Amino acid sequence: MGLKGILEKMKLVESDEPPVEVPSTPKAAGSAPGRRPAPGPASAPPSMKDIIHRVPEPRLDEQSLAPGTEIPDFPSIYKASGIQDPSHGFTAYKVLEILSSPDFAGLDGKAKAAALSGFLRMNPAGPVPIEDVIQDALARDKALDGFEGFLRMKLEARKSDREKENASLQAGIDELVRKNREKMQENLEAIAREEERFASWQARKRIEEQKLFEAVGPFVEKNPVSVGNSAPEPKG
Repeated sequence: MGLKGILEKMKLVESDEPPVEVPSTPKAAGSAPGRRPAPGPASAPPSMKDIIHRVPEPRLDEQSLAPGTEIPDFPSIYKASGIQDPSHGFTAYKVLEILSSPDFAGLDGKAKAAALSGFLRMNPAGPVPIEDVIQDALARDKALDGFEGFLRMKLEARKSDREKENASLQAGIDELVRKNREKMQENLEAIAREEERFASWQARKRIEEQKLFEAVGPFVEKNPVSVGNSAPEPKG
C-alpha cells in the first residue's frame, strides 16, 4: 500500500476511486454476536526524556576527515561521528521528504503527525517506531554540536598560534625600531661632535689668519689675507 492509500485508509484524504462493497463474513459458530476479542494492554510510548537518554554521545573520528582547512559536508561529519542510517531506512531526512510530499500539503501539523505515524506503522517491511526517527534526528544534532565544538577548539588553537606569531613579529619590529633609533641617536651625536670640532678649529683658524693678516699688513695697501669663515667657492 502506497502513501496515498494509507492516507485514504486513515480518512485524512479523499479517495479518487468509488467505495468498494465488502461482502460480510459469516460468523463462526459459537461466537457471541457483537463481541470482539479484547485487545492486549498497549505499551506506553517512551517519553522524550527516555528517547533523549537512549541517544549515545557521538565520537568524532578526526582521522577519517579529509586533510586541509576546508570544512567537510554534513554527510562526512555524520560518517566521521559514527552516525549510521537505521536499518529500516527511515532517517529524519527521509521523513522530512515524506512530509514535504504533495500528499501532505493540505494537512495541518497534527494531521501530518497522525498520517506519518500511520504510514510508519503500516510500512510493508515492518512497523517503524517514530522514536527511531526522533533518535536519528537527535543523534545527527549531537554530531553537529560536537563537530561545532571541534571546529571552535581548532579555531581557538589557530588563533592562539597566530597571536603568538604576531607577538613575536611585533617584538622583532620593536627591537628593530629600538636598534634603529639607537643608531640614529648615535649618528646625531657623532655629527654634533664633528660640528663641535669644526667650530673649534674655525676659531683657531681665525687666530692663525689674524697673525698672517698682521704679518702682511705693513707691506700692502689692501691685505689679501682673509680673516674669518670662508664660504666654499661655487663649482662652475
